[in-house]
Amino acid sequence: MIKTLLLAAFVFAGLNPLAGAASRGESYSATIENDTRRMGGPNSDDDYSSGFRFAYIYAEDTIPSWAPTLTDWSKSLKKELTESTTNFGISLNQKIYTPENTDIKEPILDDRPYAAWLYLGFTANYKTETHSHSLELDIGIVGPPAMGEQVQNGFHHIVDVPEAQGWDNQLDTEPIVQVSYFQKVRFVDVLDKTTGRMFDVIPYAGASLGNALIAAHTGVIGRLGVNIPNDFGPTRPSASDGDMIKDPRESNGDLPWRAYVYGAARGNLVGHNIFIDGSIFHNGPHVTRKPFVAETEFGYGVQYMNFSFIWRFVTVSPEFEERDNFHSFASMTLSYYHDLD
Repeated sequence: MIKTLLLAAFVFAGLNPLAGAASRGESYSATIENDTRRMGGPNSDDDYSSGFRFAYIYAEDTIPSWAPTLTDWSKSLKKELTESTTNFGISLNQKIYTPENTDIKEPILDDRPYAAWLYLGFTANYKTETHSHSLELDIGIVGPPAMGEQVQNGFHHIVDVPEAQGWDNQLDTEPIVQVSYFQKVRFVDVLDKTTGRMFDVIPYAGASLGNALIAAHTGVIGRLGVNIPNDFGPTRPSASDGDMIKDPRESNGDLPWRAYVYGAARGNLVGHNIFIDGSIFHNGPHVTRKPFVAETEFGYGVQYMNFSFIWRFVTVSPEFEERDNFHSFASMTLSYYHDLD
């Protein structure tokens, strides 16, 4: 399945630059999320157990061959952002979910089911100095072809911890089509001529619709630092926030580096979550979903020259009735900006 998705990524990666558009640079990033202590997590190995996202962001105002669909969907956004810049992205993603007790082979009826989701994400991002609109289309699969068992137990073998025993009880195979949208606004912005952006506050809101997740969310990000990047805050795959390019030349200061700490809070209204409710189309394992879930995260970001690194610690309130536990995990993103000028 991974080979199929990678082949699709290469097929879709053809470029069709806009006439007269100036391609400035492209971006590559890798994000790993896990609750292992080796990344700064709590070492619980349950709920959202791990995930990854490998993303490529096309140069500014460059239209890849697969993008017209997202472009057509986004025309109303583009009209609102008359002087916006545009970036498109493609990513390969996997998310893995497990119950608390992974030592038994029998089905666990009062905990979330084993599940994995493997998918390709296609994103369109339009932004000005104060506003950002993003749209993402995800196409993939849940079930054994998503290779959750192989990835999780392969990693457990490498780090010499016991394998999860209950993957025979995971969600059935099901194709997934998911659309997500979110908007961010730079509400507070404090700049300095020498040290660039020192502080900003970015509220945001969005929604997701598909057979994996039906939900809406709102939240806020606050950052404090030196020469903070001219973007709209860190994003992570577990939040379905898409990808944004991080251009090291977009600076309000004279420093070659950037550093900041940040905190964020988010509320989610959830109408359906396949990883808790189970499949809409199959009568499989499930638990009782809570309709409201809160999240907090804190972390830091550093950028030097064309490389940037972000680490964050995320805490999620209980997502289902059968187990009233908060869950935490760590997330790390490494990005590289390739200058095309």
